[in-house]
Amino acid sequence: MQVYEILTTGNLKEITKHGDKSFPLAIYKTMLRKNKLGYVQLHWHDEIQFALVTKGCVNFTIDKSEHIVEKNNGIFINSNCLHSAKSYNNNDSEYICIDISPELFLGSSESIIRQKYIEPFLKSKAISFVTLNLSIDWEKKILKSLKDLYMIYEEKNFGFELKMQYVILNILHLMIINIKYLDKEISSYSFIEDQRIKKMLSYIEENYNQKITLEDMAKNANLSRAECSRFFKRMTGQTPFEYLISYRINKSALLLRNSDMPITEIAEEVGFGSVSYYIEKFRKQTNCTPTEFRNFHPKFIES
Repeated sequence: MQVYEILTTGNLKEITKHGDKSFPLAIYKTMLRKNKLGYVQLHWHDEIQFALVTKGCVNFTIDKSEHIVEKNNGIFINSNCLHSAKSYNNNDSEYICIDISPELFLGSSESIIRQKYIEPFLKSKAISFVTLNLSIDWEKKILKSLKDLYMIYEEKNFGFELKMQYVILNILHLMIINIKYLDKEISSYSFIEDQRIKKMLSYIEENYNQKITLEDMAKNANLSRAECSRFFKRMTGQTPFEYLISYRINKSALLLRNSDMPITEIAEEVGFGSVSYYIEKFRKQTNCTPTEFRNFHPKFIES
C-alpha cells in the first residue's frame, strides 16, 4: 500500500488516518517516483514515524535540517515534527514508512512507563529525529526490527497486533536507553512537572476563597484546559475541581474548630457560593454536617 498524495490542513497537518482507533498504526511502501509530486511534501502528524530505506537514497528534511539516508539505513521522526522526503540526486528511491500513534503504547495516564519514559521521550525538544545506521549495534537492531514489523504487518497472522506492539516497545526501549543525555532530560522533565504541579497547588492555596475556574488554572500553568485537567489528575489523583472542594472543606474544618463563626459565614469565607452546597460537600467528605463536626471536635489553636 502507498499514499500517493499527502493531503494537509492549512497548517500542514496531514489529514490521512493511519490505521484506526482499534489499532492506530499503518505501514506503507513508499516509491517516491509514484508519488503525485515525485516527492513527499512538507507536513506533520501526531504519529511517530520510522522510515527504512529499501532502494536508492532518500533526503529527509526535518525541522529545516536535511538528512541523507542510504539503503538499509533509516530514520525516526518524532510526533508533530515538520518533515518531507525526496530522492537524493534524482535516483530511484523507495522506503518503508511506519506511522504509529502514541496511543498504541502510552497506557493509562497514571502509568509509570508513560510518565517516566514515553512522554518525556515524545516531548523532548532535543529529539525531533534519530538517524538509524547499520554501523551502530543498537541502531542495527532497530533496523532489523523495522523489517520484522513490515513482514508481520504484511502477513497479518493471528496475534500480529500483539507481536507488533511487543516489537515497537522493544524499539522504544533501545532508543530511550541508548540516546545520549536522554536520561538527564527525562530527569529534567520530571523536575519541570514537579515545579508545575507545585505552582498549580500554590495557586489554589492563594485563591481558594475566590471563584476559580479550570480556565484560570490552565492559564496560570500555561496549559490548555484539557491538558491542565489531565495533568492535575495524573499528578494528584484528583481533578482540579475535586482537589479545590477538598481543600476548601479542610480549611472550613479549621474554622469550625477554632472559631465561633456561623456556618453561613464559614461557607462564604472558604469560597462556597451557597451554604446548602457547602453542607452537602462537607457531609460527603466527612460523613457529618459542619454543625456535627463542630460539636464532636474541641477547639484548638492551629500551629
